[in-house]
Amino acid sequence: MGVDALIEQLKTIPNWRRGRTVQYPLWLMLLMTLLGVMSGYSSLRGLEDFMKRHQREVAEWLGLSKAKRPSYCTLRRMTAQVDAQKVAEIFLLWAKQSCPLQEGAVISMDGKALGRTVRDCCGQQQDFVTVVSACVQQHDWVIGQVSFHNGEGSEISSVRQLLQHLEVSGVWVTLDALHTQKNGL
Repeated sequence: MGVDALIEQLKTIPNWRRGRTVQYPLWLMLLMTLLGVMSGYSSLRGLEDFMKRHQREVAEWLGLSKAKRPSYCTLRRMTAQVDAQKVAEIFLLWAKQSCPLQEGAVISMDGKALGRTVRDCCGQQQDFVTVVSACVQQHDWVIGQVSFHNGEGSEISSVRQLLQHLEVSGVWVTLDALHTQKNGL
């Protein structure tokens, strides 16, 4: 399944700019955003810079005539108006179909606390967000993530939830020692 299938799915995302002159199609902006995020860019300024540097290459790759680059303000409005969960679902479905897991693959699962989310770091009510990721070792692909607040969940239950969501079989799963508890939650 090629990138054309991803583009067709991105075209189903409703465009908030109806009735306005659109110089940059939403599907292209979403595709460039996905490419930028996969390249390590996480801020809007970083994504704007990524698009500026790669717009010509992507336009040639997709066989587009001159495609203008969206402004920072357009990117900011896009993040406020577009359903990010829907974009993530489309991308994950496409990735799952494009890169199926083979029997015997090794999936490593681990949780990491996000340092910038810590609240009351020295107190009794310490809280932070933890993200549990599932990574296919052979290809360094992250195939799933789930997050939870420290006081509202645990890594053990999040790993179970993620395994159910991924619906994997015939693969090896590696976990850290935390998951060897006899009656862990």
